[in-house]
Formats: sequence, structure tokens, C-alpha cells
Amino acid sequence: MDVTVNKIAGETFEILFGENRIEVTAEELEHLHSQLSAILRPETVAEKQGRHKEFLDDLAHANDSGIQSLLRQADHDDVVILATACEDDEELKKKLYSNMTENAIKMLVEDMMFFLREGVPNYKFDEAMTRLIKSVEELTAKGALVIKPR
Repeated sequence: MDVTVNKIAGETFEILFGENRIEVTAEELEHLHSQLSAILRPETVAEKQGRHKEFLDDLAHANDSGIQSLLRQADHDDVVILATACEDDEELKKKLYSNMTENAIKMLVEDMMFFLREGVPNYKFDEAMTRLIKSVEELTAKGALVIKPR
């Protein structure tokens, strides 16, 4: 069977399965990609999860001024996803919240409630974590963020 994907306009694509045509959004295509990756390359998914866990563990041992720099530099939605990811990690949650103002924490908690209700698709989580890891690497290279040895 011949399978083709074409961009129609903006964020709209078509998937052709032989003579059958399905119209999808970019977000739906990203979700499909995430599902296919999990099926076809589970080792890659496990590797990503390991990288994410290591990143979160390292972040819990970062200096406070570095965390503050990260919170300023990162996209708000990425910070919401980060806070959602560390819900069960008291050490990291304390590290993040202790470097935020009360108003910022209120906004973050409200946004987290929305995100958690809707659920964060794996591909959005992966994208956010990738951007956050890159930001931490940049801040570390500048000396603004320091991961304390454990």
C-alpha cells in the first residue's frame, strides 16, 4: 500500500492511503508520530525517558540562581510541563517553588490544573523537555546554572 503525507495549508495535512484520504492537523500528525515511534522504536522512547529522568534529577541539585534563570528563560508552557513532571518529586518541586514568587506559583498551579485535566500528550512533553534541557545546557555553559555534585 502506498502511503503519502502532504501539507495542504498552514497546519493542515492530508494522509493518503492508496485511494483513501484523511485530513489531519499538525497536532494530530505529531500525536500519530509519537504513537508510531513508541511502537516501532521502543528503545528510543526508553532512552528519552531515561534522559528526562536524569535531567529532572540533576535539576533538583542545581543552584537557586540557575533555577531562577531557567524559569525566566523558558517558555511558560514548558515550565508548566516541568512542574507537572515533578509533581511526585518533593525535592525538585520544593526547588522550583522556592525560586518563584507567590503570584508565579499561583499562576503555575492554575495552569497545571488545566494541563493535568486535559493531559499532556507524550510528544508535547518530549518537546518541552528537549527545550528545557537545551536551556539548561546553555545556562550551564554560561556558568549561570550549576549542577551540584551528589
